[in-house]
Amino acid sequence: MKHNGYFAMVLDNEWSEVVSRNATMDVVRSDHITIAYKPTDENYQKLLPLIGKRANAYINQYRANESIEAFMVDLICCDSYSLTEEEKVVERVDDGQAHITISHKKGIRPGEANTMFTAPTKTEDRVGYVEGTFKWIPFLKMVVNNEK
Repeated sequence: MKHNGYFAMVLDNEWSEVVSRNATMDVVRSDHITIAYKPTDENYQKLLPLIGKRANAYINQYRANESIEAFMVDLICCDSYSLTEEEKVVERVDDGQAHITISHKKGIRPGEANTMFTAPTKTEDRVGYVEGTFKWIPFLKMVVNNEK
């Protein structure tokens, strides 16, 4: 069973603002790092203990192409005394690469970010740090009532 939503490290407002200052495209995101997109039940259960925990993420590179730009995330560390040392280092559990989408052109779908990983037209080494909190973000189902 897949869960309809995603786990993310949601950046604090101050850190999101810092990231957004790098935006060069129309739609500014700069607010989270996806950890698991529509996770399996096993990954969902594994990540549940992280909800509400504080975390730090370390940026090591800027990548962009003509449609999208992002900071690549090298390391995510959970700041919690209730977790073991192994549990404190958090990695993305699906096929994507941990990143913060800075901005993209209008009409670009999130899945198109993969082109930035495989064929970036611009890369720069960057060193940075952001802080945030782990959250579960459910996708809202749209219900259409066809009754007249």
